[in-house]
Amino acid sequence: MKIERLEKLATLILILITVGAFAIKPAIEISSSPLGGASVDTLLNALSYLILSILIANYWKGFIYVSSKGVFQLILLILILFSVLWSADMASSLTYVRGIVRIYLLAVYLAMRYTFKEQIRFIAFALGTSTVLSMIFPLIPSFGGIHTAPELAGMWSGIFGHKNELGYMMAWSAGVFLHLALSESKFRWLRLTIFAIAICLIILSRSTTSLMIVLAMISLLPLYKLSTNNNYKLQIIAISFVLMLLVSGSILIAGNAETLVGTSGKDLTFSGRTDLWQPVLNKVLERPLFGYGYAGFWNSPFASNLRLTYEWASNSHNGFLEILLDMGIGGFVIFAIGFMRFFAMALYRVVLVAKKPEDYLPMQMLVIIIIVNISEARLLTPSWNWFMYLTTSLTLTMEYHRVRRKSFSLAQV
Repeated sequence: MKIERLEKLATLILILITVGAFAIKPAIEISSSPLGGASVDTLLNALSYLILSILIANYWKGFIYVSSKGVFQLILLILILFSVLWSADMASSLTYVRGIVRIYLLAVYLAMRYTFKEQIRFIAFALGTSTVLSMIFPLIPSFGGIHTAPELAGMWSGIFGHKNELGYMMAWSAGVFLHLALSESKFRWLRLTIFAIAICLIILSRSTTSLMIVLAMISLLPLYKLSTNNNYKLQIIAISFVLMLLVSGSILIAGNAETLVGTSGKDLTFSGRTDLWQPVLNKVLERPLFGYGYAGFWNSPFASNLRLTYEWASNSHNGFLEILLDMGIGGFVIFAIGFMRFFAMALYRVVLVAKKPEDYLPMQMLVIIIIVNISEARLLTPSWNWFMYLTTSLTLTMEYHRVRRKSFSLAQV
């Protein structure tokens, strides 16, 4: 029993490190390092590698089994590792590839040892901790959790160093705690409180994208409720209605883009992002098959002209375009197959498994991932976004295989 508790504590520490609850960062213009300096990141990385090494030693057969079931994620990781060999900037590739391997190993471990429901409790604790800390630390005058740069003055960054980072992390927090609050009466008041704090922090960060994510999740909840009905035809009608609503909404937004964007005080280039995408796409076409290597483009000579023109650009500001840039068409196809499989698993859960709002979280995660990566490059990076995608994808795969094995055993009887 003590060993099991120690393992859960170690798991919680790993997720807290991943969410950034230990590496507390002031506003980016004040300091780019967490409290305690860069050595904090080094210490946390070393601790996470140590814990994962112990877990792999104890459960190495399980790691191999889960990895073999998530074949597209494994192939993509192998391609990332080999891409270092042809990287345009090998030093950057070697630096960032360690983070992507660590997140992969953590995702495999969680899928192996815990159900999706158990994982959400760990994740909720980590997100809740970061939400509360992001409310408290900016109130400390000497900390600097509120931006002071003229263009960002007054916007909260919480413990994440930048207002966009705070906004998108709070979107995850709001989504998880809303679903948990609606699923169980136990601790509902606490979950709704954290949900409310997350919404307040999104407003204080002035992150329009994060607010859109939360509104999309809330608007879909009543429609998901219809799919709990056992009538198959009603399920099909409900899903069709959701798809029609999304398509109609997209057309409506596209037709009134000038007005909608104008009300948010932004232009149609998303602060220059769309201007950047065309020259990035041209660079993709120069090395289309395997790209410039994982994280190998932006600090390489190939990016020098782009960096001169777009001084603020350190990535493509589009997650899907960044994959093409780093891994080429080959890597993007492997990712796309795995992504579509995630969608199929999430849809299967909605139609055949879902009984509580928390069962719809995988589909909601897809909403977050897609919206965020339209204007930010948070796919295939050592980030919370990639961690949530990877661990949920592998966990749904394992749960699907468990259901199939159980059905096969019953059929044999």
